[in-house]
Amino acid sequence: MGGPHTKTRRHSKVETELSPEIKTQVDRLLIENATYEEIAEFLKTKGHDISKSSIGRYGKEFLNAYKRLRMIEDQSKTLVSEAGSGMVLEEAASKIFSQQIIEMLLDAGMEPKNLPKLAMAFSMLQSSSVSREKFKSDLKKKMDKVLDKAEKSMKKLSKEEMLKSLREDVYGLA
Repeated sequence: MGGPHTKTRRHSKVETELSPEIKTQVDRLLIENATYEEIAEFLKTKGHDISKSSIGRYGKEFLNAYKRLRMIEDQSKTLVSEAGSGMVLEEAASKIFSQQIIEMLLDAGMEPKNLPKLAMAFSMLQSSSVSREKFKSDLKKKMDKVLDKAEKSMKKLSKEEMLKSLREDVYGLA
């Protein structure tokens, strides 16, 4: 009778009773700052009797997630405008993802059953970061060798021969 109490996650009536289309309309109303009373009235016109309190609980969770998503979007836009594309952008995305994982763990919003998946994703992210750093290091070494060779042969070769040599060394093209 008196077994250990396990906390079960509550699912909002908004999530369980509404069709995806109506839930999307509720989400839009929340974003547009409609009151919980206005949303409850809207739902009554659609045949759903959901209390303002239930809408409020759902709205609080939804709006927090929406704000976090907007913050990530803003960070991404800033990074794209500053970094451009390519390797720097991938590094920035990796940093944002890492930050989000840490925030999820700190907020205790992660269900224990999802921790192994998260650990695997984080492991893959770290592996990708290590591979990227190795690639950058190898590329720098290769470019240093190519530039040293070009400097040494600069006076000996014509412009056309120099370009051909650089193409061969950099691109592996003949």
